[in-house]
Amino acid sequence: MTAGEESANTTEGSLISAQKVIAFVIVSVVVFAAVGLYGQLDAVAAALASIPWWWVLPAMMALSFLNYIIRYVKWQYYLKQIEVDLSHRDSFSVFLAGFTLTTTPGKIGEAIKGYFIRDINGTPVAKTVPVVVSERVTDLLALVILAMIGFGIGVNTGDQLLTVVMLGGVVLVAALVLSQKTFYRKILKRFTSFGPLKRFQGSVEDIEYTMIQTLGPRPLVLSTIVSIPGWFMECLELWLLLSLLSGAVLPTFTLPSLILLLQATFVHATASIIGAISFLPGGVGTYEITSVALITFLLGIAANLASAATILIRVVTLWFSVIVGFVALGVLTRRNRRHRDANE
Repeated sequence: MTAGEESANTTEGSLISAQKVIAFVIVSVVVFAAVGLYGQLDAVAAALASIPWWWVLPAMMALSFLNYIIRYVKWQYYLKQIEVDLSHRDSFSVFLAGFTLTTTPGKIGEAIKGYFIRDINGTPVAKTVPVVVSERVTDLLALVILAMIGFGIGVNTGDQLLTVVMLGGVVLVAALVLSQKTFYRKILKRFTSFGPLKRFQGSVEDIEYTMIQTLGPRPLVLSTIVSIPGWFMECLELWLLLSLLSGAVLPTFTLPSLILLLQATFVHATASIIGAISFLPGGVGTYEITSVALITFLLGIAANLASAATILIRVVTLWFSVIVGFVALGVLTRRNRRHRDANE
């Protein structure tokens, strides 16, 4: 085993560890408890008990998985842009396995997908890891667009829209900078010529190639468009929860229900953006505070219902993805082990 391989394996081991997952579970439980206390535990428990779990939970998980499938289309498009050829079976497994590190700050731990691809076909990690940055940038742009649509039509009050637009502007500017050759040849190359970043000096060209291929004008627009319906699936989940908790009725296509859909879209998209830019692991704490505040004060829904909806949407959109990720990781690990054994 070379020094590079040992370093890579150390990186993988440090990213995926039982201790980190347990620590994150504890933090999440504390946050959920705080949300429950805010809405008064008895009232929140009663709201949760009123939900027909036998079909609501499978429906929400199905919407979340549909989100993964839609965003996988973007992932596969990015791989083709940088000429990385994987079968759909391997590519989808790698994509889902990355969810094991959804709980890292800004989900940047999903960069481990680059190591999984390296183990499959030997593609340099520096070529595939930047794809995760492109994913996060276009995810944020898609969420900003959803928040703007939800706010402009469904809320249309206060000055929250200005904050969302400004955040979107910052993300767009960052995307434009990351898609420029000048950034890599004059700035990144200089920063990797000395100090602790010097070890990445030989990877600058791979990083530059991937970022330009995935964040150029056409890929940026196309991948953002693909991301919008993916993240909208999660907004539908919050719509379902708010409909059931507010009136114990199914969402309909009546005007009040459609307005609630737009409001749910604004709440979930905005809370997700705040959670992402806070750079806390999984956005835990910042998402919950934003969601409860918007549902309670902006939409005028009771605190116990806001707390119940926030807890449920996080369990399905955050923790379901982590579980799916570990299942995919197990499948991928066994497949790679069989492949190595067959070649020995």
